[in-house]
Amino acid sequence: MSTEEVNLSYIVRNIVKAFKSVLKIFVSIFLFYKKKWILFVGLLIIGAVGGYFLESKGNYGKRYTQEIIIEPKYDSQEYIYDLVDNLNIKLRDSIFLQKANIDSASIAYFKNAKIEPIIRATDVLKKLHLEYGDKEYFHHIIEQYDAQTLEDERYKNFYKYHRLIFNFKMKNAENTKISENILSYIRSNDYYDKALSWRLKKTKEELDYNKSTVAYIEKYLERLLNNPLEKEDKFIVVGKEEEIPTIASLLARKQSLLNIIRRQEEILTLDNELFSIVEKGDVIFYQAGLLQRMLVRVPILLVFLVSLLFILKQLPSKLIEYINS
Repeated sequence: MSTEEVNLSYIVRNIVKAFKSVLKIFVSIFLFYKKKWILFVGLLIIGAVGGYFLESKGNYGKRYTQEIIIEPKYDSQEYIYDLVDNLNIKLRDSIFLQKANIDSASIAYFKNAKIEPIIRATDVLKKLHLEYGDKEYFHHIIEQYDAQTLEDERYKNFYKYHRLIFNFKMKNAENTKISENILSYIRSNDYYDKALSWRLKKTKEELDYNKSTVAYIEKYLERLLNNPLEKEDKFIVVGKEEEIPTIASLLARKQSLLNIIRRQEEILTLDNELFSIVEKGDVIFYQAGLLQRMLVRVPILLVFLVSLLFILKQLPSKLIEYINS
């Protein structure tokens, strides 16, 4: 008999031996629970009753959630995400509670908060197109990304809408007050207040200038239309260069300015805050998942603890038996 055959026979014997050991363990477990089935069925019933009692009398297995859809403005996504991610720590700080006008007693009802982007590949596409152009090229790239990839941290600044989720331990009148005060605190950042005031001021100045320019162009067009043969020795400033005006160029410039004015009025009306609230839901009750309910957890815990006690009781004698064998 060759050495390879001896080695192969040795390996096969050990595999069979290991398989028999595992099978023996499973058979022992089955026989153990078969022998004690009355005990464990009783534990399951007692645990289910106890779990039901906990759920009915307390807030175990229940979840109270408020979802708010927001649209961050002026590249404030990083600031909002950092604040929300660290909110659980900040709520332990009495100074923060005072600044946010949150009653320390109401924090007992608060569980946690999180924020996530509302994934839309078109948002990423538009962002890339604005920065780099070539829309078709980026559209081809985005099609190769799945939703999980697009949820990556680096893409969150590209998305227009974000879901802010507040979870509470129980329903209480203070819940909505907490979320409102947190939203107010996010808006009250000094840096963004100054930056926002400055941008809105400049936008208002540019809007007034553009409106006066449109009024001047309309007046000039009216004069040209009323006097089509009149020779003009004057020229006006249209855009960045001086050129002799024509009706076509003036109409094109007017339309361009009207588009700019429309966007500036939109900024002054809709973008005058750090973020806009697109949709604000009420606090909604959710039943926790099956494995999170006390009705399931308590019976499983009782069975596990009693099984562990039997194992610890039999362990010393089994170890001695194994060592002797």
